Amino acid sequence: MTVDMPQIINKLLNNEEHKPGPAGFDLILVLVLSVLIGIGVSYVTLGFMNAFDEIINRVYFQWSEYPSGQYSCKIDSRNRITLNFQGDNKHGLAGLAQLQWAQKGQCRIVVIRDGTRQEPILCQWVMDDAAILVQPPDGQKAIDLRYEGKDLVISVAETEFPWLPILRSTETVLFQYKQGSFSDVPKWHILTALVLGGLCIGLLYGAFRLTRAHGPADAIIARIANDGMMPMGEGIVTALICVVSIGLGASVGRYGPAVHLGATLGSGFAKAFRMGRINRITFLGCGVASAIATSFNTPIAATIFTHEVIIRHYSLRAFAPITIAAVTGNALAVHHGRLFDGFQNLTAPAELSVSQYPLFAIVGLITAAFSLIYMHSLLAAEKLVKRLHVPLWIRPACAGLAIGIVAIWLPNLMGLVEETTTQVIQDEGEQYVFQMLCFLIVFKIASTAFCLSCGMHGGIFGPSLCIGAMVGAACALATVPSYYPIFALAGMGACISSVIGAPISTILIVFELNQNYSVATAVMVAVVVSNLITNRFFSRSFFVHQVFTAGFDVNAGREVLILQRRRIQEVMQRNFQVLSPDASLQEVEKALHQSPDTDIYVTEKDSQKLLGSITLGKAWDVLKEPERHKEKVARDLVQLPRHILTEETDLNTGFEIIAKFVGVSIPVVNNRNDRILTGIVYEANVIQAYNDAVKQARREEQGLD
Repeated sequence: MTVDMPQIINKLLNNEEHKPGPAGFDLILVLVLSVLIGIGVSYVTLGFMNAFDEIINRVYFQWSEYPSGQYSCKIDSRNRITLNFQGDNKHGLAGLAQLQWAQKGQCRIVVIRDGTRQEPILCQWVMDDAAILVQPPDGQKAIDLRYEGKDLVISVAETEFPWLPILRSTETVLFQYKQGSFSDVPKWHILTALVLGGLCIGLLYGAFRLTRAHGPADAIIARIANDGMMPMGEGIVTALICVVSIGLGASVGRYGPAVHLGATLGSGFAKAFRMGRINRITFLGCGVASAIATSFNTPIAATIFTHEVIIRHYSLRAFAPITIAAVTGNALAVHHGRLFDGFQNLTAPAELSVSQYPLFAIVGLITAAFSLIYMHSLLAAEKLVKRLHVPLWIRPACAGLAIGIVAIWLPNLMGLVEETTTQVIQDEGEQYVFQMLCFLIVFKIASTAFCLSCGMHGGIFGPSLCIGAMVGAACALATVPSYYPIFALAGMGACISSVIGAPISTILIVFELNQNYSVATAVMVAVVVSNLITNRFFSRSFFVHQVFTAGFDVNAGREVLILQRRRIQEVMQRNFQVLSPDASLQEVEKALHQSPDTDIYVTEKDSQKLLGSITLGKAWDVLKEPERHKEKVARDLVQLPRHILTEETDLNTGFEIIAKFVGVSIPVVNNRNDRILTGIVYEANVIQAYNDAVKQARREEQGLD
């Protein structure tokens, strides 16, 4: 005897007579399954991120033994050393002459000691026979680092570095490789990799017959229109395209694809266990929450983001499973050493004065302007590419060529720009001058818009993070340079919240990552101002705009979204009077007497095509003088109704039409072309459907359905 576990679980979770309770077995089962979703999505997300990290390393940073980029050594939970290597060709047009990897340059050493970030130490480095010599200032003892695979090691046995007291161990210290620097990669290498990689992406579109890549907006649409169901195949192919795009260094983000992938996996899990509609939506949210918590190490923000952006209401029934999935994802990410720690331990004052808050409002105002430019650029680039009629398979290669040419001058624009963003947010960013930041902002917006419109798919979150940070940094340089990190974070939060439409989640992300109230309050002011402006001149978010373009107005209310999912054919009446066009006046009179509460519809004999309707008011003048009009038939009394609905008309549209309708009933046809009469709709039918939608929305919000 075999046990059909999915069927058993489905019966337990969808038994209308058994309501879930705090101690109910069904609730416990949902929480257990949410843990499993959290585990599965977390591991897939970690693999997803490790995949494009590996591609970046293999394509750009493992061709030669050089210390480009960042290396980190975590002594314990409160002590860490980070080595940021930068070649001599970091900035300026001198990079045009760069044909080989950098062999010397600057090394910025960032120490976190006892949980506090110390003042960065600026050193010089030089490479000699696969060894790296880091020379500190003031003639102190140099650090001799040697390669162990792609990592760097230093032996500190019986050796102390007075200028770096954290290194007082009797064991070998390993600096693990974290990320490279595109500034130190030869220009010919970047250009070749982007063009050839773009061709590979184009072939992926053709091989899988994918017309476009998918993102977080599709998860919102799935929640609205498909009861939480998402195609697994499209999700996997989209993730593959994103891995290649991000791995090549395209100007796109990683977090949007992670959200879509998490939603796809959560939906697939619900489908595998044959869950009901409410649980399918809940598990979709569990997948999203786990993916975000894994990516950012912010379980609280992940939970709120899922409700704020994806679920779009706070459901009591969904809150517990989504929270559990987020905590599970974060715990696994921490366990496996995946930490998003670029915002921690910033140089920031403990308190801000009242006079400084207007400055953060100005940051929000300026960031809002650039957020609007960013979102409109994404839309304009998409329209331009479609108008040019460039084949889909060649578009990514064109984007790769364009980005590669720009990267000759501005390699900082490539990839996830984590290096640039971290430098900008922390006090290392003071090395950027105001003009350079403005230049980077403009080209980052343009390059991201071009990449996404040409099929090099990824997220919009990562670029908005960088754009906002650079806008805030530029504001700091123009006003209060000493508050550089706070201004950068305020601009970053303002841009992110405006683009993704999640002001509460954004504030929580910054606070969870930084754990500094001064920073959080500054970000709050900038976020509020930025969102007020972008909501007025664009939409609640770029995702909301995408969903609206797909035909769903998420700002209209949950009951409207419920009505948009339902069709007129669900409420139409199929019993109604029909006459042939040749029916006599006596037959017309008889039909009107038999159906006093409706109109009489006339259709062709064979095809049942609607010709029109006969109302009592229209027929009265003829029927009261039958002898005078005895030659007339039904066809002579017909008039085409002002309003005609189709079976596939959604109930919300039907409700709007009926609100303007004066009469008894509205005919329903199969479609506009054939116009075969299949039913009629009374005003009461649609009003009842609206009342049912309102009740359903309230029950879902209260966790009763």
